[in-house]
Amino acid sequence: MMLWRAARDLTRRLPEWERSTKLSLAIAAPLLLFMLALGVFGPSEMQFPARIGAFGLLVTIQLLFLYANRRQASPYHEAQQRFIAGDYDAARAILESLPDRGRASADALILLGNTYRHLGQYESSRAALTRALTIKPESHLGLFSLGKLHLVQGDYADACVLFERAIKAGAPEIIRFEWGQALYLLGDHDKASERMLDASVAIAEDPALMLLVEYYHWLMDAGSQPDEQSIREQLPQWRNDARKYAGTPYGDHLSKVVRELEAALH
Repeated sequence: MMLWRAARDLTRRLPEWERSTKLSLAIAAPLLLFMLALGVFGPSEMQFPARIGAFGLLVTIQLLFLYANRRQASPYHEAQQRFIAGDYDAARAILESLPDRGRASADALILLGNTYRHLGQYESSRAALTRALTIKPESHLGLFSLGKLHLVQGDYADACVLFERAIKAGAPEIIRFEWGQALYLLGDHDKASERMLDASVAIAEDPALMLLVEYYHWLMDAGSQPDEQSIREQLPQWRNDARKYAGTPYGDHLSKVVRELEAALH
C-alpha cells in the first residue's frame, strides 16, 4: 500500500519537476538498479563495492525527491509543522480554511480537533473529531484523539472504550499508557497496572511518561517512589500540562500529581 501511494504521488508530481531534476532521476534510477543487480549477482569481488554504490545512489535519489518537492508542502503539512512547534493558533488558522469534505479531510479534522484541545476549545474539538470519525470510522488516531478529549474532560469510562477501539484499529502500543491512566482514574487499579506495563516498552524512550508510570505504581503500592533526579527533570512538563488543562478534571488531577511529586523532593 505504501509503495502504491509513493508511486501514485510520484506520477502526479513528476510532470511538475524541473527538467534538470527529471534528467538526474532518469540517470540515477537505472544506475541504482544496475548496482543492486551487481551487488547481488555480480562477481564476489564486486558485490560489496556495488552495494556501497547502490546506497549512495539511493541517498542521491532521496535528495532529488526532497529538492524537487521543496515547494510542494500542502497547507495540511504546514499546519502539522505549526502544531509540532506548539504554534496552535497558526495551525488552527490554516486548518479552519481547509475544505471539510472527502475521506482525505479526516486527517485534517483530527489535527484540527487536537489543536482545539490544546487551545482549550473542547466543544470545537469534539465536533471536529466526531466529524472526522464519520468520514473515517476506524482511524486509530481519530479514536485515540477523541479518547484523549474524554480523558481531559473526566469522561474516563468513555475514554477507556475509545482507547481500546484505537488499539484494535492498529494504534501504537504507547496508547495503552493513556488507557491505563483512564483506568486508574476510574479506580480500577489492577487493570490500570496491566495496561501501563503493556505500554512500558513503547514509552521507554519518553522519561516524562515513565515518571508518571512510576508515580502511579508507587501510589498503587506496586513500585517504589520515583527517583528524585527524574522528578526534577520531568516535573516541568507535567506542570505545563496541569496549567494547559486547568479547569478540567484531568487538569485538577495533574495538579495533584505535581503537588505530590514536589512533596517527594522534600
